[in-house]
Amino acid sequence: MPLIDTEKTALADYVETRITHLALFTTVPSGNSPGTEATGGSPAYARKAATFSNGAAGVTSCSATFDVPAGTYVAVGFYDASTAGNYRGWADITDFAPAGQDTLTVTVPVTVTSS
Repeated sequence: MPLIDTEKTALADYVETRITHLALFTTVPSGNSPGTEATGGSPAYARKAATFSNGAAGVTSCSATFDVPAGTYVAVGFYDASTAGNYRGWADITDFAPAGQDTLTVTVPVTVTSS
């Protein structure tokens, strides 16, 4: 059952009610388990509220900018809270490995398809 663009967009927008915060991982998640979440730094690393773009035709994106200490960051995690909460999934990012304190902006596409 193919969905029309309006329905695909509504489903993409629904993601906003389930994923409210993004996290950075220093290890790749496995199965239903999250990776190792970043820590430390000054200003300190913390999960960030996800900012969603206006969706169209089942496509939207979410983004956040993080303060990160030196290290290697390999994935972004999806959560429903700024601390603890429920782990919802993850996406690969291009490895980011600053030598010192830095910022990292991550934008992740959200796409609903049907056939």
